[in-house]
Amino acid sequence: MKVVVGVDTHKESRAIVVLDSVGAVLHDTTVPATEEGYARAIAAVVEYEDVAWGIEGAGSYGRGLVDALLRRGAVVYEVPGALTKRHRKHASRRGKSDAQDARAIAEVVLRERERLPRCQQMDEQEALRLLYDRRDRLVRTRTEAINRLRGAALRLDLHDLPTKLTGRAALQTVRRTSASFRGASYTADALVDEIEEAAADVERLGVRIAAIEKQLVPFVERLAPSLLALRGVSSVVAAGLIGHAGLLNNCRNAAAFAMRAGAAPVPCSSGRNQAVRVNTGGDRQLNRCLHTIAIVQVRAPSHAGRIYYDRKRAEGKTHRQALRSLKRQLATVVFYRLATTLRTRSIEKFAA
Repeated sequence: MKVVVGVDTHKESRAIVVLDSVGAVLHDTTVPATEEGYARAIAAVVEYEDVAWGIEGAGSYGRGLVDALLRRGAVVYEVPGALTKRHRKHASRRGKSDAQDARAIAEVVLRERERLPRCQQMDEQEALRLLYDRRDRLVRTRTEAINRLRGAALRLDLHDLPTKLTGRAALQTVRRTSASFRGASYTADALVDEIEEAAADVERLGVRIAAIEKQLVPFVERLAPSLLALRGVSSVVAAGLIGHAGLLNNCRNAAAFAMRAGAAPVPCSSGRNQAVRVNTGGDRQLNRCLHTIAIVQVRAPSHAGRIYYDRKRAEGKTHRQALRSLKRQLATVVFYRLATTLRTRSIEKFAA
């Protein structure tokens, strides 16, 4: 019998509902978020031949169960919360509970399986995403420290600061200049201390950022070296693209990838009025990486990206509209450069 299993995940428990091929409940239970609980959940459906699992929160609370299922060769789909909510709203029983959520998750898998991303173990890709996200957080923290430094320097009337305050030489210059104000007043002393502390934070964070960037290079060169040949793609941008692209096995084509990246326009037409609007959804880190590539290519006068951008401007599009059009084309280029390597590695991994 073909069955689907819906799992609603929480910190300490997993609510599980098993449905048959027509949506009737065969079994429901709640297990603890432990290896023993995962074994009980798997044992509950061991008698069925064709089982598909749907898990909400597969990348957070549900990660342990996902890993346990994948080790046993199970078919596991990640179910977005928005789809769960939609199916729960149309349920015959009103209200909300863990069991109702688990049933709604199972119904999503039963009726919309082709739309769901399938969970597979891609250790290197996941590690790359974590490294990229950690670097991004450190860069934001360093920017905050630089803003603190500039704010304190402004109050000391230090206006001729270096444009870039991430290098050691520039920070030493600021330290020396600000030190001349020490002793002028209590406020001046406090501001000098703030500048020295912020400068130390910038240096410390810079060392950590550089170390992570060094870690990114071998991952990128191993996973998708063809990306680095694309103008505007550094090892950091390539890491963001690879890490946040996910499993491209779940993307039917380049258009699906563009929608995942939020680079495909959303149609909003009615009758004779044919129009599209900006896509504010999708993975914003993917969108950010595509935006970085587009900006770099537009700055190169003879590059194909600049030529395409100029053509769109000649058609009457604004700068932002032309840039979005370029990002949509870049999404196709990136998709095909990623698809060959990531799909091949995924097939080889699970065929082994």
